[in-house]
Amino acid sequence: MKLLKLHIQDEFRSLHEGFRIDFHKNTDSMDTFQPFCFAGLNGSGKSNVLEALAAIFYHLEFCVSKFRPQSFDKHFKRHISTPDAYTLEYLIGKKNEYPSTSNNLVKIVIIKERKTPPTIFVYSRLTDEVPDLTMPLNQTENNEGAKLYLPDLVVAYSSGENEILSLPFIKNRLINFDKYCEDYKKNEIFVEPESSLIYIDEGMSQAVLLAALLFEDKNTLKPLKKELGILKLQSFSIKLTNHFLSFKKEKSNAIKHPILEHIYQIIEKLKLCSTSCYETNFLQGHGGTTREFPPNIISLDFYADEATKTAFKTHFSTSFELFRFFQVLYELNSNIVSESIKEEVYSSKGFYTKGKLPGAAPIDTVFHFLDYKILKKIKGKKEPKALLLREFSDGEQQFLHTIGICLMLKDRRTLLLLDEPETHFNPSWRAKFIKILNDSIHAGRLKNLPNGDFNVHLLKDVILTSHSPFIISDCMPNNVIFFDRNKETELVEAKSAKELEFNTFGASVEDILDELFDYNQSIGDWSKQELLDITFDEIKTKKDVDQAKHKLRILGSSIEKDIVLTKLNRINPKD
Repeated sequence: MKLLKLHIQDEFRSLHEGFRIDFHKNTDSMDTFQPFCFAGLNGSGKSNVLEALAAIFYHLEFCVSKFRPQSFDKHFKRHISTPDAYTLEYLIGKKNEYPSTSNNLVKIVIIKERKTPPTIFVYSRLTDEVPDLTMPLNQTENNEGAKLYLPDLVVAYSSGENEILSLPFIKNRLINFDKYCEDYKKNEIFVEPESSLIYIDEGMSQAVLLAALLFEDKNTLKPLKKELGILKLQSFSIKLTNHFLSFKKEKSNAIKHPILEHIYQIIEKLKLCSTSCYETNFLQGHGGTTREFPPNIISLDFYADEATKTAFKTHFSTSFELFRFFQVLYELNSNIVSESIKEEVYSSKGFYTKGKLPGAAPIDTVFHFLDYKILKKIKGKKEPKALLLREFSDGEQQFLHTIGICLMLKDRRTLLLLDEPETHFNPSWRAKFIKILNDSIHAGRLKNLPNGDFNVHLLKDVILTSHSPFIISDCMPNNVIFFDRNKETELVEAKSAKELEFNTFGASVEDILDELFDYNQSIGDWSKQELLDITFDEIKTKKDVDQAKHKLRILGSSIEKDIVLTKLNRINPKD
């Protein structure tokens, strides 16, 4: 999918009523990888656009979702959302089809007026003025109708703790858990979560990385080897604990059911891929009868050789299928969340105070990874070393998560929302980040499709926020959106670098800092103060010049230092 326009006719966070942002203006630019980079000072509103998009697609998703829990439905209103009035436009391909050019995409316009349900307009040709199809966003039994024109996935990742961005996804996880329980009660087959929303936090990112390392080939994984020294996945372990769910039937007491029993056939696939498996079984009595349940605890160990990878590819068709199953397992950890807390989360309109959701101890979780080891080449060491994933630095883990997401979602109509994904990167990685994203998305393209080649970039749009001039330097001026407040109105304005007549692509770090951030120095303020403390009017003698130069020896090389030294060399002392 490709975003075209977002026009908010309602106040949202720091975005004022009437805020507008234009995305792709030229369809020709869609044939290459051109992510949108939102730049601006802290508090300028750039992250608020990501939050608005997440909130909008969350509301649209559950307008059409065929399942909504009762405690959620009490607080969910089709005619009210946050923001409550907007126009959203984007291009998207038909579901399960792979476009070769932008002409194969349909144009979608979604209009939401205050206290009115949203309406979707479908244009089969980009130049059409009259829609081919108009429909309200209603619940559909078979996920037809408007659902077909929404993204397959909306994926968010934040290097910080952006609660507002993550809140729709937290609600979504709890709903997915309730959907699992509902299917269990009705004895309906559970395949994967219905919702498109996925938030990649620390736990979910482990599943992303694992799916990529098990399914992708050496060529695709080159960036991980080159930049991080990762040679291969060596081993990992999984622990599953069969906690109980209580289902109450009419005129009878609640009956406890092992939470994993409903997906035990898929767990059997995991067992077939494992190197070793240990199970603890038990018997549970009900009403004077004894019923044998699936194992209480399942411990699976995996040695990740070629045979293991082949087994995973045999029992799970794609890396995404494997990831979605891990997503289900992670969401089963929500069994510890009470109904009262769920309702409190569902009713939240914005902030949700961190800590209200209970944190589970390992013994209370349904699923978690253990001993996740990766073979890594370490600089200065002759032999590679097997490291636990938790031993990797924050920057290394951030790198792994972002690249893993791109590899896994290669064939999905996806909107990626990345909030400052490079925070923990060193300068070299920041300079390479956009190119590595492009290489990862391109390397992950599908092969041998029945309808021939396709343009992989048309399947997804990437929006990231960043303060890094290195990343901005690798983005086209059309796609660098700079956020600032109007000095007179104090309203947020979002203008492309092209509108500001500044070519960001290939621009130097110094020029970007000066042009976009009004920062025209190359050193920090403390060290700069050392230069400012030199008073040229008081330098009269050769001894004064020598003392000033001696004072500068503690400073490293910089343009600012060179300027001061040049001025000192021009002084003609009396003696």
